[in-house]
Amino acid sequence: MFILDLLFPKFCLGCGYIGVYLCPSCLKKLEPVKQDVCLYCKKPSLLGLTHVNCGNKLNVDGMITIYRYNPMLKIIIKNIKYRLAVQVWNDFYKMISPEVISKLDCYKNLPSDLVIQPIPLSKNKFNERGFNQASFIGTFFQKFLHFPIVNLLTRNTEVPAQAQIKNKKGRYLNTKGIFTATQGVNPNVILVDDIITSGSTVKEAAKILKRAGAKKVYVLALAMG
Repeated sequence: MFILDLLFPKFCLGCGYIGVYLCPSCLKKLEPVKQDVCLYCKKPSLLGLTHVNCGNKLNVDGMITIYRYNPMLKIIIKNIKYRLAVQVWNDFYKMISPEVISKLDCYKNLPSDLVIQPIPLSKNKFNERGFNQASFIGTFFQKFLHFPIVNLLTRNTEVPAQAQIKNKKGRYLNTKGIFTATQGVNPNVILVDDIITSGSTVKEAAKILKRAGAKKVYVLALAMG
């Protein structure tokens, strides 16, 4: 490892500081989410639960996000996705404070049969990258939640990033039909993703899981865009 550090020294992604991919100063630029919101109306909600008036039987039941998707976190996630995946993530998760993670405690009061389902990539995209960033994040959350990680969803195709599509209808159509559920879906599922913007991807995943037998589907994401 020492030789690798000499040959390929780490530089802070934010400021260029030598030795780590995220220095303490740049870490302070991250903005923890202090008030969770309903995924559908974006208004404040206790524990991120979907408001009664916003929900139906196929909707996501609640959503918790850890950070705001600000410029610093955008750099980190971009590097996790496209460049130094494992190395950046290993440095980053070690620096997330226990206070930030403590909001996950609410999941411990939910049914014990919960499982963690990372949002999957298509086969072609997975082969291209060699990893799924949502799986990295799911494994990290599992250290605190201790629920099993499962593979209940298949992604049928890869579509343009939601952030590239500006209107609500376009984002909905972009994700329609992209997932298929396997047989024997667990009754209570936590969907894990890196960023929630409009939420169209997790909404589609929740709909497919519920049609396959899930009773409750919650969302847990690293960032809210």
